[in-house]
Amino acid sequence: MPSRETREYELNEVSWLAKSVDETVWVSKNSYAVFSETFKDDFFFNRGGFLGVEKVPEDAVEAIEKEFAKRGRRVPSIFVEEGRPWDRMRACLASRGYVAVEKMFVMESLSDTKSKSSPNPAVGVDEVDRGPRGSKELQEWTRIYLQAFYGSQGLQDKMIRIMRKVVKDKKASVYLARIGQTAAGCGVMYRTSGSVAGAYGIGTAPPSRRKGVAATMLRHIRDVAQKEGRRLVLQTMASDSLEGFYVTQGFTLAYTKAVFERRHRKVWAENEMPSGEALGVAINRGAIAGKTKPFSEVFSGFEGIDAVRRLFGPDTDEVISNLKISLDSPRGYLRVDGETGNIIINPEYLKTGHERHLYLDVIHELTHVRQFREGKELYDRRYAYFKRPTEIEAYKVAVEEARRIGMGKDEIVDYLRVEWVTEEEFARFVSMMRIDEG
Repeated sequence: MPSRETREYELNEVSWLAKSVDETVWVSKNSYAVFSETFKDDFFFNRGGFLGVEKVPEDAVEAIEKEFAKRGRRVPSIFVEEGRPWDRMRACLASRGYVAVEKMFVMESLSDTKSKSSPNPAVGVDEVDRGPRGSKELQEWTRIYLQAFYGSQGLQDKMIRIMRKVVKDKKASVYLARIGQTAAGCGVMYRTSGSVAGAYGIGTAPPSRRKGVAATMLRHIRDVAQKEGRRLVLQTMASDSLEGFYVTQGFTLAYTKAVFERRHRKVWAENEMPSGEALGVAINRGAIAGKTKPFSEVFSGFEGIDAVRRLFGPDTDEVISNLKISLDSPRGYLRVDGETGNIIINPEYLKTGHERHLYLDVIHELTHVRQFREGKELYDRRYAYFKRPTEIEAYKVAVEEARRIGMGKDEIVDYLRVEWVTEEEFARFVSMMRIDEG
């Protein structure tokens, strides 16, 4: 994609963010930082980013970090486009201890692209009235949005204040979907220069999922954008596993961005890395990046671990022998593919991760594999990360195994720490794990 178009897409995103957050600070003509008190723990609304390549990446990153430090915030998440022009920025971040923990897909729907699915005729989509008559609809919109993305209505009042400003902006169209008289979905189209429109906040109330609400909302927004002669853009995180869904709705990948955060976990030099033998397994740290392999070619011996046999019972050998692992994750550690039930790992983490952390992470993810086989939703966005039932169970299995292999409290706490939650959330989670009782 030409750089001009990329810049216009990025400008649309940050312009929408400016409507949703409390502060937008431009640290240079290309670099910005955004801050939200309402969504203080959400890296989408609290981050650094770029409209274009910086000539001196170090200065831009340092300026973003200083803005976060001024506000007493932890080191920011920084979104960086992938591709050769951004090599220096990525090298700069790596030198400062950042690693890619997530990936964002920026997708576009041009005027001549067609959806591969049909909208649900039972779903109606209407624009929220900009005047007093729209007050009730706006309340319904915020309720659906919070149900879809946060699973709580605790932010209702703050969200209403944000959306009252949005609905008055003529560049924004706020849409509410209904099934009959019941509010079922939400979405926004936001227009900027260059004939660009962005689709944001596309969500469905949990009781209305799998009824074509999001597809119908997107079809409506696409139709409006096409009538206005605009290119429609949206963003989706790799961990949400929605790229395929958006393809069926007529979107194609425009480019990707990596989300960088500072690494907290200890890593080992390549000549020091234990490979699991002391734990009764073997870790193939030299497995080739970009390949999909049988799980046992990367992590062998796990079928003999009691914790794993308790997960799968008499099916253990069959599950392990059929399991695949892909060495191409953009994220920091491991995860289970929500569509296939196979495991995905970051090759860098495989090469340099702490032996015990890797071992416990595998057992954690094997718990998710069992949950997937049971038909459970692994990434239920109604719950915060550390409140998600599937995560609580997986961490309990890992903590029990950590105790068995002789890890002390401090070691277990270090293992549990992840970069994408606040210190307050982490402290509550550690308390819930009752590590002292082991």
